[in-house]
Formats: sequence, structure tokens, C-alpha cells
Amino acid sequence: MDSTSFGFEILTDLWQTIVKLLGRPAVQFQLIAGIGAIALAWFVARGIRRIVNDRNEARVETLREEILAEYLANLDVDVEDLPEGELIDSPESELDEQDIQRELRRRLGLRHPITLLFRQILFPLLAIIFVYAVYVIAQRQGWYSGILADMLQMLGVFFIYRLILGLVYMVADPVRVEYYQRRLFAPLVVVIITISILGTVFDLETLASTSLFPFEGATLTLGSLFLATFGFYVWIMGVSLFKDILKAFLVRRESANPGSIEASMTMVQYGLVAIGLFGVFQILQLNPATIAAATGGLAIGVGFALQDVIKNFLGGLIVLFEGSVRPGDWVAIAGTEGQVDKLSIRSTIVRTFDNVEYIVPNQDWLNSTVTTFTRNERRVRTRVPVSVSRDADPHFVQELLIETAKSNPEVLSIPEPIAPLVGFGESSIDFIVLAWVEDAMFRAKVAGALRLEIWDALKENGIEIPFPQRDLHLRTSLPGLEIEAPATEAGQNRSPA
Repeated sequence: MDSTSFGFEILTDLWQTIVKLLGRPAVQFQLIAGIGAIALAWFVARGIRRIVNDRNEARVETLREEILAEYLANLDVDVEDLPEGELIDSPESELDEQDIQRELRRRLGLRHPITLLFRQILFPLLAIIFVYAVYVIAQRQGWYSGILADMLQMLGVFFIYRLILGLVYMVADPVRVEYYQRRLFAPLVVVIITISILGTVFDLETLASTSLFPFEGATLTLGSLFLATFGFYVWIMGVSLFKDILKAFLVRRESANPGSIEASMTMVQYGLVAIGLFGVFQILQLNPATIAAATGGLAIGVGFALQDVIKNFLGGLIVLFEGSVRPGDWVAIAGTEGQVDKLSIRSTIVRTFDNVEYIVPNQDWLNSTVTTFTRNERRVRTRVPVSVSRDADPHFVQELLIETAKSNPEVLSIPEPIAPLVGFGESSIDFIVLAWVEDAMFRAKVAGALRLEIWDALKENGIEIPFPQRDLHLRTSLPGLEIEAPATEAGQNRSPA
């Protein structure tokens, strides 16, 4: 009997065992009662969460209105005079959504984290209560209750998982926690519960050692296949989680550069993934040299077909190790200007102010001229050209432009803004206002604000911004090109002899 038929027989025995177990009336009763109790707990928890969420949202909305009203009162602005949403966008207001969320968390106190924890543990807690009630009834009636006891143990594990998850929600970013909950924690818990269920009806060691088929001189077992697939997936997600935790820890240091940290963490992530891939080879008992020799001819054809992918891969490695472009940098490439959002091995995502993502192949960073505004520091200088009438005093205009730039709170005082006279136009005197801003991302915003402020300052001081003028001289005819009168008209006008 070969290994393939042996593995098939073990899986068949497992299936027959499960079918026989489900055919027993006592087992059917416990499953129906336990699953029904869990379903009832889910519906009750859903209704309670909905009520709590409605009350919490109403409380948050009330606090938000209070925060906005207090801020407007400090600005001496009437709420009714502002259009909806104008508060945050108004130039005189420095309050943004992050400030509002920070103040909301402060005023809510422990209520917000306790609500997050309550949402996580409500369903497993109710499920334990309802299933335990069914278990007590079965015990008093003298019915079989072994499966109900196993359900209580699994629900206890599930409750501990949700409790830990709720505590993590209280201290970490909810968006990232939800991401890893769906991608890592939930699949891991499902697999653990499934293995626990199988362990009650079958010997897991025998099941894991089940031979499937010969592979590269070794025998592929069910356990090794499971570790090579699901285990590698958990490894990848665990590496990503480790990267986020380590990055959050390092970013808190004031001297740390976020872009350098992101690039370093990306290299660490891909290094750990490579180690995991090597572990998969070891689990499957694969020899990399043998695989390379067996697929050598195929690799040549694949190499030609995927040469662009290989170029992007090598370009990504060079960019990561060189550090010329890092996540968080503000760059301009191929006519696109934005922030480097994510730097991976194959491509880089550049996000613009319009929230549009551009996927730039990594080889473009090596073959194109890239403008980076934040290579060494994020401080840059913005430029605002200004033209005034020739009748204006250039000395006064220059002082006015400098004072206007200094009055803008977004303009740095060191280095001071300047406004040199750069030329004389056909009908204007041309200046350019040069002002430093703290972050390259906001230089366009500051330039737009300066243009409006300069317009108001020039208008207030009676200084005109000229427009192009042209003088046109019209003539009835050009010299030497007089038009002779027709012969008929000439005959009529000729005097008689």
C-alpha cells in the first residue's frame, strides 16, 4: 500500500467518524441547543450594541457641537453667520478635525475605551451565559452534556481573545487593530477552534502525519502542508504586525526620521519574509539547488517574460538601501507631485492632495529625474511673482511685500522673507516674493494665501497691477498702394472738352 492510499484511508476514516458522531441523537440535541443559544446571544448582543452605539453617537455629536461653539465664542464669531463646514476651513481658524477628535477623547474620558471594550466582549459573554444555562438544564435532566462542556471551553477561549482585543483597541489605532483582526487574529482563532474540535474526535498526531504523495524525494504530509501554507501566511502577517509595533515605538522618538524608519522597517520586513520562505522549503524538505536545476530552462524563459518585473524588484532594493526616496517624502516625478505613501519592492505609491494614488514603477526612480522637496529637511521656499505699475515707488512696494509676507503665520521668520526686484516689464515692475515654509506639502497653500494678502495690501495702498497694453494705428491706405477709380466712374467724373 503506497502513501497516497494510506493518507486517503485516514481522511476517509476521519469523515466516517464525524458522520457517525453527528448521527447520534444526543450529539444532535447538544449541537442544536448549543448553536441555538449562541445564535440567540448574537441577536441579543446585536440589539444591545445598536442601542449603545446610538446613545454614544448622540453624546459625541453633542460634545462636538459644544467644542465648536466654544471655539467660535473665543473667536467672537457667530455660528449662524458661517456656512456649514466653514469653521474648519476658515483662514482665521486653526481648529482641524484632529483637534476636535483629541478634545472629544479628553472629554469622553474612560467612556470611549470602555465602550470599545464592551463591544468586543458582549457577544462571547452572552454566549457563555446562554450555553451554560443549557448545560445546567441538561445536567439536571440527566442528559448527555459533554459537547456543551466543550463548547463552554471554546467560548472561554473566544472570550479571552475578544477581551485582549478590546484592551488593544483601547490603546492602539482602531483602524490598524481592525485590519489585523480580520487578517490575522480572527483566522488564527478559527483555526485553533477547528483544531480543538477535531482533537475531540480524532488523534491529531495521526492526522498530521498522514502522507499525501511523494514530492522531491520526500513524503508530503498533511501537517507539513498545513504549516507550509497557513503557517507561512501567519508568519507574513506577524512580520507586518511586528513592523507596525516597532515603527510606532521608534516614531515616538523626537530625533527619529519617519521616512528613514519606514524604509528600514520595509527592508526588515522583506528580510523576515525571506527567512519564512526558507522555513517553508525546510518544512517541505525541498532542496533549493534541486529546484533551480529542475526549473533552470523554464527560469530563462520566465526571466525574459518578466524582465520589467525584475527591473522593478532590483530598483526597489536599490531605492530602499540607498534611501534616496523614503515614505513620507514630498516628490515630483513624471509630472506628478505628491507624498510617497508606500514604498514596496515592485512599485511606489505617490498620493496627491486630491487623494489620487499614482503607482510608480521602481525603475522610474532610477531612469528619471526626480524632484524631492524633503530629501534632507522638509523646510522649503515658496515663490510668488508680483508685477506692479511703473508709476509705483519700487522701494515702497518692496517693503510692503516683505511686511505682508511676514504677517502670514505660516511663513517662517528665520530666514526672513525677501522680495527682490527681478526685472522691468513692458508695462510693469516685476518682483518675486521668496518666503520659507515649514513643510513642502503646504507651500502651495501658503503661496495662495500670500497672493490674496498681497492683492489686498496693494489695493489698500492704491498700487495697480498692470495688464498688457498695445497701441494700434489704423490707416486708410498704405503709401504707393492707392486704389484707382473704375473706368466708368472716371468717365462720368471727367469734364467735357
